[in-house]
Amino acid sequence: MANKQHHLHSKEARNFNLSHLFLMTSQAIDELFMMARWGSIAEQGCPRCGVFRRHYRRPARLRWRCAECDHEFSVTSGTSLDAHKLGLPRLLLFAMQIEGTANGTSLHVLSRKAGVTPKTAQALMGKLREGMINQTDLSPVKGVVHLDGAYFCGKPRKPNRRLGKLPPNALKIRYGKQKPKNPDAPWIEMGMTRQNYERRANKRVVMSICESAGSGAGSGRALAFVARSENAADAKIFAKHFIAPGSMLMTDENNAFTVLAAYHDHYVVCHAQEFSTPEGVNNNMSESFNSRMRRAEYGVHHGYRPKYLQDRASESAWRENWRRASQRERVEQILKIWLTSPHSKWWRGYWQGNHRDGELTIDYFVKRQKEK
Repeated sequence: MANKQHHLHSKEARNFNLSHLFLMTSQAIDELFMMARWGSIAEQGCPRCGVFRRHYRRPARLRWRCAECDHEFSVTSGTSLDAHKLGLPRLLLFAMQIEGTANGTSLHVLSRKAGVTPKTAQALMGKLREGMINQTDLSPVKGVVHLDGAYFCGKPRKPNRRLGKLPPNALKIRYGKQKPKNPDAPWIEMGMTRQNYERRANKRVVMSICESAGSGAGSGRALAFVARSENAADAKIFAKHFIAPGSMLMTDENNAFTVLAAYHDHYVVCHAQEFSTPEGVNNNMSESFNSRMRRAEYGVHHGYRPKYLQDRASESAWRENWRRASQRERVEQILKIWLTSPHSKWWRGYWQGNHRDGELTIDYFVKRQKEK
């Protein structure tokens, strides 16, 4: 029996590319945005009064006048793209460039390909990631579930000159099992430079939860959250809020995950000895997610920062969940996220000084889940 064709070789994987954009009329592009915003090309929703019906079209300005309150609006009014200065074809081109890569695209590449400034590219990507964060499906995963963590940010750099052999007990001091004799300069006893010691404060872990899509199909749905470290307290939060009762949970041998046995059917693979047990216990779906996110960090973005690490993690989870969709479905989903998100709290006026306060961690999502 012949093997099933890889989804990237199917015609759906190339059913909406730049050649299609060049052949699209202005009306077709308008209708694509209307479907993403309202799910209809015949009726529109007024962002002021909320009436959903057929309003009066003003084709010369690509706007509508509300039949109830006389308010004028466009397809982007009241959304994260409100007051944009780019035409709809340029926005569609930008969405197609975002969709077309597995690990993301750098801002400078996006700015060149879409013909916008890097600042504009960063604001549009920031609004998209904000929408991905706030539209994350937080319902618990179920069935066979893989859980693992990967560290990002705060990476040490090679020093300018060799430091020689590690001092005695350097690793014990690094991992907190022994206190340094000189607390004013602990990096000396740790066998590292002062710069690398200070970078440790930026170290964060992204915890990924992947729900199996079936035998040989990989993950069907992935969630990714930022934590300070792999610890039992955060693992307990995952178990209680984001993993459904009765699930079969698989992790590695990290001590932080031992608490999970109190909530779920917990299986462990010891990675110091094997990738998978003879019985098939592994956490390869989470390992695969972590690998793709790390390749994006090193090969595309050349580094992450703690403040916006959750934005990167949510984008990676979105790419994981939509990786088998067609090109057109992914582009439509990007437009839908932009056009169904309200005014951006974190990126509207970013270049005028409106910056988000602090980092986003798993607590942000627990709070959102409780509010629902």
